[in-house]
Amino acid sequence: MIWNELSGKLCEERQLFITPKTASRDSVDAPWSILVFPARLTCSRVYCGATQVMLPTQNNPFGKGVSSILLPRLDWAGRGRMLAASKSSLSAEGNMTRERRLAVGIAGGLAFLMGLAPLEAQVTTGTIVGTVKDSTGGVAAGATVTVTETGKGTYSAYATDSNGSYTAPFLIPGTYEVAVELPGFKKYVRRGIVLQVNQHARVDVTLEVGGLAEATEVVALAPLTRSDSAEIGEVIEERAVRELPLNGRNFATLVYLAPGVTAGQVGENLSGASTFNPRGASNFNALGSQANANAWLVDGIDNNEYTFNTVIVTPSVESVREFKVLTGTFSAEFGRGAGVVSVSTKSGNNEFHGTAFEYLRNEVFDAKNFFALPTAPKPPLDRHQYGASLSGPIVKNQTFFFVDYAGLNETRGLTFVNTVPTARTRAGDFSDYRDLRGNVIPIYDPLTTRLNPAFDPSRPVSGTNPQFLRDPFPGNVIPANRLNQVGLNVASIYPLPNGSGNFDNYTSTANRDVKDNAFTVRLDHKAGARDSFFVRYSYDNYKLDAPQGQAACCLATPDSAKQRFDLGPFVAGIQNTRLTTHGGAFNWTRIVGPTFVNELRLGFAKTNPQTRQSDFGTKAAESLGIQGINVTEFTSGLPNLNIQDETGISGGPAFLPVNPKQTHYQIEDTVSWVKSRHSLKTGYRFILRKPSPFTNTDTRSSISINRNLTNNPATNTQGSGLATLLLGFTTGGARGFLLEPYDMTNSEHSVFVQDDWKVSPRVTANVGLRYEVYVPDTEEKNRLVNFDPVGLRLIYAGEDGADRRVNKKIRWGDLAPRLGLSWDVTGNARNVVRGGFGRSFFPIPQSASNLLGQQVPYTISQNYSVETNPLDYSRVPLLSNPFPPIRQVQPRTTAELNAANPRVLGHAFSNETPSMQTWQVSYERQLTGSLMGEVAYVGSKGSHLIWCYNPNELQPGPGSQASRRLLQPLSNLSNMLQCDPTNRSTYNSLQAKLLKRFSHGLQFLASYTFGKSLDYAGSAASGGGAVGNAQSITLFDRSRGPSGFDIKHRFVLSYVWDLPFGPDRRWAQGGVGRVLLGDWQFSGIVTLSTGRPFTVFLNTGVNNGAPSWPNRIGDGRLDNPTVDQWFDVAAFAAPPPNTYGSSGRGVLYAPGTKTFDVSLARRIPIRSFRLQFRADAFNLLNTPQFGFPNANIGSATAGKITTTIGDNRQMQFALKLDW
Repeated sequence: MIWNELSGKLCEERQLFITPKTASRDSVDAPWSILVFPARLTCSRVYCGATQVMLPTQNNPFGKGVSSILLPRLDWAGRGRMLAASKSSLSAEGNMTRERRLAVGIAGGLAFLMGLAPLEAQVTTGTIVGTVKDSTGGVAAGATVTVTETGKGTYSAYATDSNGSYTAPFLIPGTYEVAVELPGFKKYVRRGIVLQVNQHARVDVTLEVGGLAEATEVVALAPLTRSDSAEIGEVIEERAVRELPLNGRNFATLVYLAPGVTAGQVGENLSGASTFNPRGASNFNALGSQANANAWLVDGIDNNEYTFNTVIVTPSVESVREFKVLTGTFSAEFGRGAGVVSVSTKSGNNEFHGTAFEYLRNEVFDAKNFFALPTAPKPPLDRHQYGASLSGPIVKNQTFFFVDYAGLNETRGLTFVNTVPTARTRAGDFSDYRDLRGNVIPIYDPLTTRLNPAFDPSRPVSGTNPQFLRDPFPGNVIPANRLNQVGLNVASIYPLPNGSGNFDNYTSTANRDVKDNAFTVRLDHKAGARDSFFVRYSYDNYKLDAPQGQAACCLATPDSAKQRFDLGPFVAGIQNTRLTTHGGAFNWTRIVGPTFVNELRLGFAKTNPQTRQSDFGTKAAESLGIQGINVTEFTSGLPNLNIQDETGISGGPAFLPVNPKQTHYQIEDTVSWVKSRHSLKTGYRFILRKPSPFTNTDTRSSISINRNLTNNPATNTQGSGLATLLLGFTTGGARGFLLEPYDMTNSEHSVFVQDDWKVSPRVTANVGLRYEVYVPDTEEKNRLVNFDPVGLRLIYAGEDGADRRVNKKIRWGDLAPRLGLSWDVTGNARNVVRGGFGRSFFPIPQSASNLLGQQVPYTISQNYSVETNPLDYSRVPLLSNPFPPIRQVQPRTTAELNAANPRVLGHAFSNETPSMQTWQVSYERQLTGSLMGEVAYVGSKGSHLIWCYNPNELQPGPGSQASRRLLQPLSNLSNMLQCDPTNRSTYNSLQAKLLKRFSHGLQFLASYTFGKSLDYAGSAASGGGAVGNAQSITLFDRSRGPSGFDIKHRFVLSYVWDLPFGPDRRWAQGGVGRVLLGDWQFSGIVTLSTGRPFTVFLNTGVNNGAPSWPNRIGDGRLDNPTVDQWFDVAAFAAPPPNTYGSSGRGVLYAPGTKTFDVSLARRIPIRSFRLQFRADAFNLLNTPQFGFPNANIGSATAGKITTTIGDNRQMQFALKLDW
């Protein structure tokens, strides 16, 4: 109903006339309505019959200076009509002032605005719903419901509909109070309602007869069961985030508290502090999904980093209000697969609050690694993690702020044992070059290599029947005229030994230095009752200077070498990582009308990680005399010189520098409205991504210099890689690098509609449909290349009929239906049965999609190898100029491609979007007011998952590898990688949890998962692991096995317990007991899980160059496995020549994990401050978390475990001040 602007009448079949005069009294028949008058049109009293119905000013939801009138609702018999039997008489008295814009009327009522069924909560907000009844059990229609966020003092007013139902949507997570008023009944007030992210909190009310001046006050909590939604997920609330022991204070590790979730980065420390990826902890797998199916949202903004499938912005623990992990059957509002993590940052309120803290850690309280030598000292450690936060009002009840800062300084000392040339050997004198037994190692002259005239080809090559002969250098000294100056230069940049002997003769130390500075700022503003805004900005600057991760490392450059050559600070390996991230969010929620609410969200996330070698920018190779290496800025520094028997020379790993930066922009708009028993929502989201994945393989080249050329060809022993270096020879090399960075663009469009239908008071149906379009990459200058597997040629973007996406299709038909049902069995939310099905799509992993810019002609790719015993040394590449001149080639035909022999990368033209179907049936039981149990069956099926393989794979057969390769269409190509969406997966699980909300000083969450995840191939996107790909592309359909992240049993318990001693607690409320025992808190996380699968394999040489698994002739499992023999190697045997083995993927499992992380803390009140002292212990029992055994049965150490994947015991201490 709308007031006619000119005549001032209410336009409907039955019309309300209000004549503007000094004293008026008009009576009308009207339906249930809300009438809203502007400030200059006032009514002093409004009656419905004898009952005054003017809403109190403080409860008015329509803005300052506006009056509201609530009329009883009438039934409708068709649109625009009223039943004549249901009429109400309205009378108004008061003074009115004439104005051209007389009034605005909003009809259909607040009931349509609030709804007959709950509105689905927004991504980072929640909803309070309920039913109001009188003391006889009848519904209470027309009651006023006021919802107040107690911390801010902001409120909104709603009304119950004809069914007595109300809905308060779009509420920021926090603590709320609900007040209900209805003439003839006592006012009802319920306090302490804690609303969580994406939660439907049900608050039902029973009114008692009495006057409004009387009040019934209740402090009660909403049910823990979910009777209005079929989603599967878990909320990790603020107390858990704040109090649980978190290694590295990384909130993302809490995602593993939820059932159905496993860590994705095998071998990563879950603190997230890996060498290249400080965000590693946020890589996880949920319900058998790949890590690229996850969605990390911070305040509703896409926060996914696609190189490692982790996060971009990492909010500090102090800035996280709470977050929710959704793993199945969620609303169509959410995209991606089974792992959606929605993080809500903190906001300020009407009181000023702050924190300041520092965490300290050193090696004194840490335990040694299990495999460390007993006499080895613990690596020194000095770690300081500190920060502060402040929040409060800018304008009370209206504008609020929150700001926090988090810093980290860490220095960890590392010791390395290396092998460096002695003063004599680096000059060519090997007369005292002895092995560890004291025997002199002979050095042979490669120029004397010749065929053995007595060689018998009918007998195997052996020491008694050598094919080649070679003579040793006289006196084991290389003549001065044979020494190569470049080789001498390289040998001279080694530091001299600081130990004895020729091997393990140099001990070096280096520090792993980390500095991290981050902050978050958030402003919240409520503009009247219709508009709410918030804006948030986050920044992080992370610096890491660390050893390059190789076993031998960190040789400082001698001063004498610095004076002669253009070198960096190290000649063997420190790398420098600089990671800068920015993230922002803007959110505007507006109540447009009584049945229409709109939410607009804008945001961005940007990451700029750079990892460089320590000598970046130098012309180290050129100054040493190695030509053709330092040809661009990105190929500066030393090459990787892998010198057998010596510590390799390198400024850092060969693939450095890398700079896989990404920027995402997002705009999203969602509208919600209510129609009868349906709560409807629809929205559109657009994400523009601009990655610049500057990564390489061997940027500065990798050059091998082994002992093959200086050993005894009869025995293939003796000799020295250093001697080969001094002669100037190399034995192999490879390099591949981009000539310049490339800039890509892709985008994501999604539209959804969601209907939450209250079928009956006990049954709710959640029905949704999501439509998604992922637009493949284009490159700014059309520098993308794809492989055509049918035409056996390369195609170039924008050329010869290829489009800018190099023929990768846009998939226009990706529809994702969602269906859920929840049944409140007993009608009191104590027993709830829920079930649902959903389909979702997710983007192709960037590890597969971004490769198409990394090949010719935009990438230089060269490689060579030297035969073991060459007879013509004029063809052996010298270190002075190991690679031919750079030449850009652009092969267009199969013949040209064969001739060029580049690295070839391809992606399927069909470009099917990876998808996942999930389903679940669950039963929830509210055991007590604060305790809830749930048991669920959850399953999933993945389709069109990406896996990458070599399409030119060498097949087993007789003859040499070279001769068999000639039979293939691309006979000269060995370095090929094709990515296809043909992988698939299944997952089935039994999940159980027991949740206790905080009460009586205790909260906990116990979750158990018994699951099985199967797929056909492993990949970077699948979460890592040791299962690998199919044995052969010809055997793909026979390669079904456990996923790399498959864990059969997993139990996690998290708890926070305020010990029952001290003020307001059960015991020791005063005296000495209070002083000694009061205000202590005990919290922790217990994780027990079985291990991950691995695949037993053979060296590729066993099958004449083709890949091979062994035959499985036994079970392979041992009754009492140990780290020295984890599996029965005798249960596997090499297959017959030129055949594939019968063993499978992931047939055995590695050891499981058992960790107990605990925290003991005490709060000491100091006036209005609270000082907390806490001690955290991670892996308290120091249980070794073993890695995978050596799965190569051809190795002498097959079945032996030599590494750990988790931390030894670590402890930290902290002081924290709250006010």
